[in-house]
Amino acid sequence: MRCVVYLAGLVLGLGLALTGGAKAQSRDYTQLTSPQSAQNWYLTLGAGVRYQPDYTGSDDYVFRARPIISLGRGLKSTWWSAEDDAMLSIGVFSGQGWRVGFSGDLLWKRSAKVNPALVAVPATKFGAEAGAFAEFYPTSWLRGRVDIRRGIVAHDGIVADLKLDAFTTIGSWTLGAGPRLRITSADYVRTYFGTGGAMPGTSGLLQRFNTGLHSYGAIAQATYNWSDSLKTTAYVEYKRLTGDATRSPIVRPFGSKNSLTIGLAASYSFDTGSSYSFGM
Repeated sequence: MRCVVYLAGLVLGLGLALTGGAKAQSRDYTQLTSPQSAQNWYLTLGAGVRYQPDYTGSDDYVFRARPIISLGRGLKSTWWSAEDDAMLSIGVFSGQGWRVGFSGDLLWKRSAKVNPALVAVPATKFGAEAGAFAEFYPTSWLRGRVDIRRGIVAHDGIVADLKLDAFTTIGSWTLGAGPRLRITSADYVRTYFGTGGAMPGTSGLLQRFNTGLHSYGAIAQATYNWSDSLKTTAYVEYKRLTGDATRSPIVRPFGSKNSLTIGLAASYSFDTGSSYSFGM
């Protein structure tokens, strides 16, 4: 947990350092986070590629594509978004400094046929996670976000992602960084890290699971805004597994608690022409 406190301190320090620059963009911030009834919905579509672990807990790295779909209201393309946000985000309700909406992610199939290191655990199905997110902006340079999703087909667990981002704009560049925490239910850990029986060397420990902190880490990203609609982003994310998952044979001894993800993404946002309101 000292690592988490350290990461939070880094973000706070970044935020304090950027306060002067953030004041200059406070007017834009007010517009972005105070949508009026006359404002339209903006749709953001894009795609990216990541160099990341083959699966959570693996030390084998692969390139993997990732789509980007986001819908929200605002004078520009969208509110602040991080590259590790849910694959599908739809901001349904919003006000000054906050918004809530739908959050969804796809989960890929995992089996020993793809990676022999998975022979110790049961195969998992292709599926999804669906739920909601809430994000708030206590200042013009800081975003907090919470996502809570439940598994569909792939698992029956609950996943909660907690994020804090400090960000600023320098010319055509937008820079951001912040810590991450993931909390998962016992069902989630059982699906992705449990064994079919007591594996040699585990003493049956993996037959018991607890809800709790699953991983912690941080992300840093740099975005170049070619226009109000088109942008490209480079980012790097560090993550460390903790809790019951670290006792799984796919993590110890065949994988790693630590992982690094490096990615590039491009997206385009456009006005849908609709200003439909949900009544808030």
